[in-house]
Amino acid sequence: MPFPKTLLKYYGVAMNRLVKTNYAFKFIIILYMILIMVSSCKKESPNFHDQSYVLPFPVKQSYKILQGNDGPWGHQGATRYSYDFAMPIGEYVTAARGGIVVAIEEQYDDGNRTPGQENFLFVQHNDSTFSRYYHLTKNGVLINVNDHVTKGDTIALSGDTGASAGPHLHFDVTSGCPEWGCQTISLTFMNATEDSLIQGQTYEALSY
Repeated sequence: MPFPKTLLKYYGVAMNRLVKTNYAFKFIIILYMILIMVSSCKKESPNFHDQSYVLPFPVKQSYKILQGNDGPWGHQGATRYSYDFAMPIGEYVTAARGGIVVAIEEQYDDGNRTPGQENFLFVQHNDSTFSRYYHLTKNGVLINVNDHVTKGDTIALSGDTGASAGPHLHFDVTSGCPEWGCQTISLTFMNATEDSLIQGQTYEALSY
């Protein structure tokens, strides 16, 4: 039995409205996704994609290099490209580059002299490299896992924990993984007076 003409007409109008509504719905979803992406970009730190590094302490502060690349006290093999800065306990440590905090440890006491009991902070960058800050003081991490940091942000307090002969900050950058034993990579600091810091010399963090 054929449908009445009025019913066919109603059905056709309804289908047209459904199609138009579907297109409108898709348009709204796409627009919403674009707005989310724009908003995310605005919230992202302005130097998140900047691949340059600065010294891991505040501008105008100066610290002595206890040892640098290929240093005799543990800066060999996987940790070849590392820097130890002589820092009293409680000095401000700043982000050398923007990224996301992926791991922290801050439970250990200063002066414990126990390898493996270092307080630390790891920051992942957008190119799968990781900045690592070791020997921080107890409860000296000032940010949380998943926090975004920008270059120069205050992130921790220096200390004297773990395999340490005295208060200092160990800083290095690894590629692909952040754990101890991952390979460190060579880097330079854009606000240092020399490209490769020399053991025994004192360096001031210049403006950038």
